Amino acid sequence: MTTANLRKLSHVVALGKYGTFAQAADAVHLSQPAFSRSIQSIEEEYDVKLFQRSTRKIVPTPYGKIVIARATKILQEARGLRRDVELMKAHEYGEVMIGMGPVPAGMLLIPMVSRMVREHPKIRTHVEITHWRNLLRLLDAEQLDLFIADTRELMSSDNLEIIPLPELHIGCFCRAGHPILKSGHKVPVEKLHEYPMGAFRFPDIWVNEVMEGLRFKSDPRTLLGFECDNLLVLEQVALSTDIIVLGPASAFRARGGENRLVEIKLNPPLQIYTHFGIVVPKERMRSPAAERFIQYALEEMPQSTKRVARRPAS
Repeated sequence: MTTANLRKLSHVVALGKYGTFAQAADAVHLSQPAFSRSIQSIEEEYDVKLFQRSTRKIVPTPYGKIVIARATKILQEARGLRRDVELMKAHEYGEVMIGMGPVPAGMLLIPMVSRMVREHPKIRTHVEITHWRNLLRLLDAEQLDLFIADTRELMSSDNLEIIPLPELHIGCFCRAGHPILKSGHKVPVEKLHEYPMGAFRFPDIWVNEVMEGLRFKSDPRTLLGFECDNLLVLEQVALSTDIIVLGPASAFRARGGENRLVEIKLNPPLQIYTHFGIVVPKERMRSPAAERFIQYALEEMPQSTKRVARRPAS
């Protein structure tokens, strides 16, 4: 409904309330002739008389009563809509639906959501944590505003905008006192093969890179004895066993206290990095809340000291 139509409806409601053209016109800040023309215009549009003018006090006809009742609700909704839009612009209202791959969720979800709750407590946040293929389906179905995941298999899409995040080093971690740490300051990579290994589920495109980095020449299906997309579970298993886990160094180092994994210094060092990015649809307008989450992701993502973020594919 246009602003002009809403204005006419407000004139009908005012006339029903005050019962005289003079008072109603004054209440809506119009001259009486202009107000009368507005009422006449809407009566012509509906082709009915809305007010009975034969008495001293103007009263609504049965048609007028219906229009006044409906117009009152419409005007209330219009005012509420304008208020909601203004609140959204000020990041004080609305909702955002974000998705995350399990590994970026382990690093980013808590700081991002914590900031949103602190800074904009009235914004409703919905989170979905799953594999990037599932996240893509949800994004296409408009059930997500954005997601964060490994993006290497998405870079060629023409329908997506990918905002790259810093590439983080993947290291090997174990509990303090693990036997492998007795091998010296620099542990040969091949020494890792003597112990069970655990990691999050690798993207298919990443398997060869990991195999080469670890110098593992057997069946790739036998590389990992434990796969889990929950970094906290990986960490707790490694703290209580001799399993060696692979993951982003910043994710494990962020946890303090005595029960903390230590990174194994390898010879040669691993050259394996994350490839995370923020994925949003190109043609869809982003809400202010979604824009704020993108800002949070860029600010909260640990910064790599060895490599910089990739540029989006052209």
